[in-house]
Amino acid sequence: MDVQQLVSEFLASEHGAQATQALADQGVSADDAQQLLGHAASAAYDHVEAQNAGVMGEHPGKSFFAAFAAGLVHGDGFFKSLVDGGEGVMTGRIAEAMAARAGIDPATASSLAAAATPYVISFLKQKLG
Repeated sequence: MDVQQLVSEFLASEHGAQATQALADQGVSADDAQQLLGHAASAAYDHVEAQNAGVMGEHPGKSFFAAFAAGLVHGDGFFKSLVDGGEGVMTGRIAEAMAARAGIDPATASSLAAAATPYVISFLKQKLG
C-alpha cells in the first residue's frame, strides 16, 4: 500500500472523522484539519516504514521518556506507561511533520499532534496490524 492510499483511507475512516473533530475542538477549520491529518498520517506511515531507524525512530528518547514518566506519575503503571511512551514518540514525529510541512509553530503543532495522534495510531493498528 502506498502512503497516498493510506492517507485517503484514514481521512475517509471513522478514525479520520474523530481526528477531524478533535482538531475542530482545538479551533482548526475542516479544510485545515484535512491537510494537517494528511501530514499526520503520512508521517506516521513513514515512521512505521522506517524500521532501519529503529522501532521508535532516530530521536525517540525525549518524547518517549516524557510520556513514560507522565504515565508513571499519573499512576498508570509500568506497562501502560510504556505504551504511553511509544505513543509519545509517534506524537513527536507527527508534531514535527505538521510544523515542517504545514508551516505552523512547534508549540501549536505539538498541541494538534496530541489531539490527533491517538486516532492515527488506532487506525494504523487496525489497518497494518
